[in-house]
Amino acid sequence: MVVIAIFSCKRPRTPLNLFIACLALIDVFVGLTAQPGYIACRLMENQRRSVPCFVRIIYCVAFYVCFGVSFLTLCAVSYERFVAVRLRLSYNTFYSSRRVLKYLLGIWTLNILLASLQWAKINQAARGTHLILWLILLLVSGATQIHILVIVRQNRRQLQVQLQAAENRQRQREVKLAKSLSVIVGVYLLSNFPVLFVTIYHQILSLDLKTYNHYSWTETLAFLNSLSNPVICLWKNRQIRQKVKDFLKKKEIRTTIC
Repeated sequence: MVVIAIFSCKRPRTPLNLFIACLALIDVFVGLTAQPGYIACRLMENQRRSVPCFVRIIYCVAFYVCFGVSFLTLCAVSYERFVAVRLRLSYNTFYSSRRVLKYLLGIWTLNILLASLQWAKINQAARGTHLILWLILLLVSGATQIHILVIVRQNRRQLQVQLQAAENRQRQREVKLAKSLSVIVGVYLLSNFPVLFVTIYHQILSLDLKTYNHYSWTETLAFLNSLSNPVICLWKNRQIRQKVKDFLKKKEIRTTIC
């Protein structure tokens, strides 16, 4: 719904909304590939005590591609909000709808490449690079959001006193979007950091886990985040929420006519 709402009309296709559409599209891919692969792996492990190679490959590739794109997009959208709030005069230099689509294409290409390298002879190094990159991206996203919130708090009184009415409204809109995005980023961080920590702890640091249920618990939390993201997005973004309502009304009218 979020993706359809953004691409069905030119007005919502702002750089920020394109990033949000990418995150929503990732959630769709998680539901179509990573989650079924996860369920298949766990069922076969419990019933047959073994998982066919092709099932594990499908799950691992889907997991690393989807979550890699998710973390990198999260970092990109955090920086986009930072530029909008802190460096507003330079915003159009870095961000436009066309540029964002190129950024997203690069994000998908990079993560598909890193996920593919895991099946080469340098699989351990490629997986380690991917996981460490995820950790850095999460930390950068969190630090950027904290910086944005500090800037918003510091400039709140200044906005009311110094700026003209039209510019003040525009700046307040950017501040409101930054606050809304901080909720989305915060939920992402809380939901996905545990699975990243467990994976790095076990696969990169080569430390023993008392039970592999840690993987199941943290992966389930990450998958639940994919289910909650559209709800949070609709809740915090009024423009997208209105477009979804309009789309559902049109769908209902067409159904009634038919």
